[in-house]
Amino acid sequence: MKGLRFESSGEGCTLLLGEKIGTLLEPGDVIALRGELGAGKTLLVRGIARGLGLPPSVPVTSPTFTIINEYPAHLHLCHMDLYRISEPDEMDTLPWQESLFGNGVAAIEWPERLGGLLPAERIEIEIRITGDETRSIRISIRGKKAGERTAKWVEELQDIKSAENCVRGGCPKTKSQ
Repeated sequence: MKGLRFESSGEGCTLLLGEKIGTLLEPGDVIALRGELGAGKTLLVRGIARGLGLPPSVPVTSPTFTIINEYPAHLHLCHMDLYRISEPDEMDTLPWQESLFGNGVAAIEWPERLGGLLPAERIEIEIRITGDETRSIRISIRGKKAGERTAKWVEELQDIKSAENCVRGGCPKTKSQ
């Protein structure tokens, strides 16, 4: 599967990558965020929210205990954290379907907890801890338009490599894989 890989040197770079991703999202997009605790999934969602136009004055926090946080931005953002869900049927009491199949964007931490309910059309983002501050971030787009969208994202995310665009500490290095 074709995708993108970034090596982030710190929080500022991960945030910047999230902001750029937010500008590329379309209504109905579902983002499946994978990575261990503390990898930076919520930080990336904070950047995505900024890219969608959510003002910095609005805090974007982990919905670990609330399961779903919603943010009114250019595209409505639904941020789900399924860490505390052990079985997909536990989702029956939550408005997850409206969040996942609406006209906004859904970002899901721990998407494997949805099992077969996770949409086939999605953006997969895996974050791996590579050091105290560094992360390896892999993005792949799945579904009917995957090839077309991946090509667009490769082109649009190339400027992330430019050091002058980074908030602090150097920028992620972009690689097509």
